[in-house]
This record gives sequence, structure tokens and C-alpha cells, in this order.
Amino acid sequence: MDTRTLLIRCAAVLTVGAALIHVGVSADHFREWWAAGLFFLVSAAAQLGWALWCWSRPSSRRVLLAGAGGSVALALVWTVSRTSGLPFGPGAGVAEPVGVADTVCVTLEVLSAGLAVVAATAWAPIRLKGPSTPRRAAALTGAVAALTLVASGAAIAAPGHDHGAAEVAGASAGHSHADGTDGEGDDTDGDDTGATAHDHSDVPNLPDAASATPAQTAAAKDLLAKTIAATTAYRDPAAATKAGFDVQAAWDRKQKKLAALGTEARRKSPRTGAVHVPNEANRTDGKVLDPSAPETLVYRRNTDGKFTLIGIMFTAEKKAPPTSYQPYVRWHTHEACVGGGLKKLKPVNGVCADGTTLRTSGAMTHLWFVDSGQLAQAYAVKPPVKAMVAYQKSLP
Repeated sequence: MDTRTLLIRCAAVLTVGAALIHVGVSADHFREWWAAGLFFLVSAAAQLGWALWCWSRPSSRRVLLAGAGGSVALALVWTVSRTSGLPFGPGAGVAEPVGVADTVCVTLEVLSAGLAVVAATAWAPIRLKGPSTPRRAAALTGAVAALTLVASGAAIAAPGHDHGAAEVAGASAGHSHADGTDGEGDDTDGDDTGATAHDHSDVPNLPDAASATPAQTAAAKDLLAKTIAATTAYRDPAAATKAGFDVQAAWDRKQKKLAALGTEARRKSPRTGAVHVPNEANRTDGKVLDPSAPETLVYRRNTDGKFTLIGIMFTAEKKAPPTSYQPYVRWHTHEACVGGGLKKLKPVNGVCADGTTLRTSGAMTHLWFVDSGQLAQAYAVKPPVKAMVAYQKSLP
């Protein structure tokens, strides 16, 4: 095997590693935006196709430079997304935090591009035509493949390739209330009222803003603005506690619940993350969608123990939720099987285990604190991490 072929094969192996990372993180991107997930899968397919072609047959200068150009293009897209933010999509204009997976992926792409360019532009000199013993070539190729496989696997397995969830939303911001791990402010005792709300597994993450009238959009912006203004003082946990939102107590209750659920629950929801902080007076005042009296505040606790206010949650206690602010406001409920001395369990196909009773929470909806220019993100089901990070950075 000559040196040029060895360089091409190493470039192909590095490209396969980058493709595997793209496939591994595509599900996260699909959840955020279908076009982003599709882009990652198409990129991975193109990378795998190029690598297979270069490995299995003699590659022309044009093929090598095309592959190098594709890798450089992907690296440039990554650079833009981590500096100024992409100019389109749900997180338009918001820079994404650098993570382990994307760093490893772009490193593999840059290395692959470099090897391909060298093989394509310097194949004439004798030093790139010199023979390499089969054993040495196999050893070098195997070493590159092994290192690439380890790096790719570690990158995919590493936490944090979900666009910086640790920065704002935290490990538990998805608020899986049915398992009782962070349902503060959500686990109502009311029975199902027949309200027009659903378990949010079947609710689209973003509202259908395109169907909204100008008046509906203006109303939704007004609700966001009024809620942010009414809760500004609660950025200080002490002020929130004085007003009836006992932040530290809610966090301590969450930790006790996690301890009761065992080691696995604590691993999935560590000592950082989101916590729902209820106000019992607001939950029983009969008001719904009142910006000045939200039923629950949502904070994120960082590794230093600082609590950051990232949103609120409105609830309709034991009543059908209002239909105002559509299509932005979507209500959802949570179901759990309780009783029988068992921990809260999710029902299977709507059926609870013997000795337990199905309970459906009151209807609830979140309002995340983001810039009003990203209104749909404010009414997302899942925490819009990038938009929330950008908003927090913009605060004085």
C-alpha cells in the first residue's frame, strides 16, 4: 500500500467517525426541529458514502477535494452555530454552547479534510508514493480506526450534546411529574375534570404560530411581557420565598424524593437542574392565567447553588382550563397510579396495577422566559434551552 492510499483510508475512517456522531445526536435535533435532524442524517449519509467510495476504489483528486470541501463546510456551519448562531430555525440568532460531541465531531472532520487535501494535492512527490509494508499500513489504519471509534462512542455517550441543557434547563427540566421526581406544583389531588388538556406526549413541542391571527399573537406577547414584569422581583429567591414561593424548601423536597427513589433517579436528576416551586395561596385563589399570581415558579439550580428563574407554570386547579391565548397556550395533564404502598407509577395503556388508583393532575401549561421575538419558544412544551440562555445573558 502506498502512502497516498494510506492517507486516503485514514481520512475515510475519520469521516466515518464523524458520521456516527451525526447519527447518534440526530434524535436530539429532530426533537428540537425536524429540519435539523434531517440535515444531520443527510450529512451522515454523504459522509459514509464518500468514505466507502474512497476506501474501496482509487479516488481521483476531484473526489478527494469534494470530500474535504464537505468536511470544511460542516466545520464552518458548526463555527457559526457556536458563535453568532444560525440565521434560521427555532434558535435563530442564538449561539449554541460548545459540547463534547460537536467538538469531537468537528475535530474528526478537520483532520479528515487535511489528510484528503494532502493526498489530493501532493500525490506527485515521491514521498507520497513510497510503499508502506502491509503490516505497518494495517497497524496505522487500525490505530486510527480504534481511536476514532473510541472518540466517537465517548462523544455520543457524553452528556451535554442536547444543546446545553445543563446551562439552563438542567437534567430534570423536562419535568417528568408522573414519577414523582420533580412534580412540585404539578401533582394536584384533583380528579380528572374532563378538561381540554392532554398528557403532553401527544402535544407538539411548539405552538402553531403560523395559524395565529395578529390579535392572538399580540395577546400572547402581552401575557409573556406582563408575566415577566410581574415576576421580576422573584429572580431573587429570598423575595420569592417571602411571597410564598419557598424555593429552598421545594428543592429540598425534590432531593428527598430522589433519595427515596434510589441511586438511578439521583443519577438522572443530580444536584443541579430545574425545580417547580408552588405557591399554595395562588393555587387556591380561583384565578387562572393571572400574570401577577402564577401558581408555580420554575427555577434552575447551578453547581454553585444559585437559583435562576427560567419560567412559570399556570395551573387550572380542579377545573377546565380557559381557551384564551390560543393557539399559543396548550394545556396538558399528567397521570400516575397511586396507593397500595407503591411509588407513583405511570399507567400502562391507561391501566393501573392492582391496588393502585389512576390519578390525573390538574391542567397545566408552562411559560418560559425568552425574548419576545421568539414567542413560540416561550410557549414550548419542552424548555427552549438556547432561547432561555440568550435571554438570561441579556438581563442586566
